[in-house]
Amino acid sequence: MRALQAQYDSGDKKPLEDLVRAWLGIKKLPPTNPRSFFVLGGYHGEPFRYRKQVDALPQVDYYAYWGGYCNHGNILFPTWHRVYVLKVEEALQSIVPGVMMPYWDETITDSLQHGIPSILTQEKFELDGQQIDNPLRSFVLPQALSDFLNKDDKLYEKPAGYETVRYPLSGLVGTEAARKATEAHNAQFPDPTINTELLNNNIIAWLKGGNPTPTDPNPSGTGVLALFQNCLHAPNYTVFSNTTSAGEWNETKSGVAVTSLEEPHNDIHVAVGGFDIPTRGMSGQIADANGDMGENNTAAMDPIFFFHHCNVDRMFWLWQKMNGQTDHLDIIHGFKGTSSSDQQGPTPGIPPDSSLDLNTPLNPFKKTDGTVYTSSDCINIEKQLGFTYTPGSLDDEGELKNAPVLNVKSGFSTKKLMVSGIDRALFKGSFVLRAYATVTGADGDVKEYYLGHHSVLNRRNSIRCANCLTHLEVVASFPLVRIPVNEVDNATFRVGIQHRRTGIPTASGERTPATLPAGLNIRLNVMD
Repeated sequence: MRALQAQYDSGDKKPLEDLVRAWLGIKKLPPTNPRSFFVLGGYHGEPFRYRKQVDALPQVDYYAYWGGYCNHGNILFPTWHRVYVLKVEEALQSIVPGVMMPYWDETITDSLQHGIPSILTQEKFELDGQQIDNPLRSFVLPQALSDFLNKDDKLYEKPAGYETVRYPLSGLVGTEAARKATEAHNAQFPDPTINTELLNNNIIAWLKGGNPTPTDPNPSGTGVLALFQNCLHAPNYTVFSNTTSAGEWNETKSGVAVTSLEEPHNDIHVAVGGFDIPTRGMSGQIADANGDMGENNTAAMDPIFFFHHCNVDRMFWLWQKMNGQTDHLDIIHGFKGTSSSDQQGPTPGIPPDSSLDLNTPLNPFKKTDGTVYTSSDCINIEKQLGFTYTPGSLDDEGELKNAPVLNVKSGFSTKKLMVSGIDRALFKGSFVLRAYATVTGADGDVKEYYLGHHSVLNRRNSIRCANCLTHLEVVASFPLVRIPVNEVDNATFRVGIQHRRTGIPTASGERTPATLPAGLNIRLNVMD
C-alpha cells in the first residue's frame, strides 16, 4: 500500500488512481450486483442470510442466525479469507482490468512509526481533476442492515445512508437511545484530522505493545508485531490457523505458548474498531468508541478490512514458505478447531458438528466452472490463484527461522498462564482480556507484572446464534517470560476484561465494567 503511495508522490500517479477508481466503481454498483461492495462486504456478517428450517424459532420473538459466511475459530479461517480477498480483487478488476489488491504492511517500520497509510484515512482524493470522497476511507450503506433479531439485539443495526466509522468514533445507532448517545459521543470529536491522529496513535501502540522507547520498540512483547513474529513459528497448520486450535495446543502441550495467525488479526480489528491498547493502566481510554471494524457483523463494510486481510494472507503465505507447506496443509483431525460448530457455528451448506478439512466448501465463493472453492483449491497462491506478494516486513525467512519464538532471557520463566471458563455469549460484541501477576517478596515489597492481552473478535449477539451455543468458551494463554524463575511460584494472577459496557476505572487504573456479566467462571492455571 505504501509503495503505491510512494509512486504517486513521486509522480507516477496511475497505479494508485487505478486502485481508487476500481474501489469507487464497486461501491457505486447496485446493491444487488454480486460484485458490488455491499454484497461482498455482506458475506462476512450482516445482512444475515437465514436458513428457515433451522433459524426460525416461532416460540420466541426473534430469529436465531448463523452470522455470515465467515469462518473464525476453526481451520478454515486462513483459506476462507484468502479466497474472500481474491473475490474482492476480481470485482475491482471488473472495473479496472489488471488492478491488484494491495496489502497494508502492518509491521513495516513506517507503520510502526506512523500507523495506517494515509491513503486509507484521508478524506478526499483527486481523481480526473476532481476532489472526490476517498472510497478507501469509509462506506455509505445503500441499504439498511436491519435483521430479524430480538429487540434487545438491534443496537448494531444500521440505516441506509449510514457511513462506517473508526476509532475514536462510535457507530452504535440501532436504537433511539444508542443513536442519541452516539451523537453526543461523536460531537466530542468533530475534527477528522485530530481523529486520524488519535486512530494512528492507537494503532502504533497496538503494533508495538505499549509505550515504546528508542531502545525497546516492543516493550511488552505482546504487541501485534510480536504476535505476527511468534505466529510464524507455529509448529503446524492446525494451530497456526486459528485461536481455538492454538488454545487446545497450549492447554495440552508443554513448552512456550504458541500463537495463531488469528490473534494479531483480531488485534488490528479491535484497534481500528475502537479499543485502546491494553496496558497496565487505561488513562486516556475513549471508552465509548465503537467503530465497525471492531465487530464481526459489520467489519467488512469498512474498506480497510480488505487491506488488513490482504496482509493477513501474506503472513499465511510467509508461514507456508517457512514451513514447506506451499503445496499442502496438514490438518490434525479431531483437534479442536476442526468442527463446523467450533466457535461461531456452521455456515450454510455445512451441517452442525461436521468435520472440517481441505475439501470443505468455502461458501459462497465459486470458481469459473461454477463449483465452490475449497481449501485445496487455494493452497498455493502462485500456482493455483496466479498471484504473489511483493517483499514486505518479516519475509526474511532465514532470519525468522533462526530467531527464538519468544525472547526468554536467562533466569526468567518459560511457563504460561492458561485462562479459560469465559463464555463469550455473555458479552455483546468484542472484548479484550488482560492478565497480570503480583509477587510479594519476603520483605513485603510488591511487584506487579503485566502479562499481555488476548483480543476476542465477537458478535454482539452470539447468544442468538443457535449453532454457536455449544462452543463459546474462550481459552487464552499468557507467557510468563517477564517473571524471574524464582518468583513464579509465589505469584498470584488476575485477569481484567475490557468490553463495550461503560465502566469505571479500578484502583489499578484499568477500565472494567461496573458490573461484569453473571455466569463468569474464570479459571487460571499455570503450566510448564
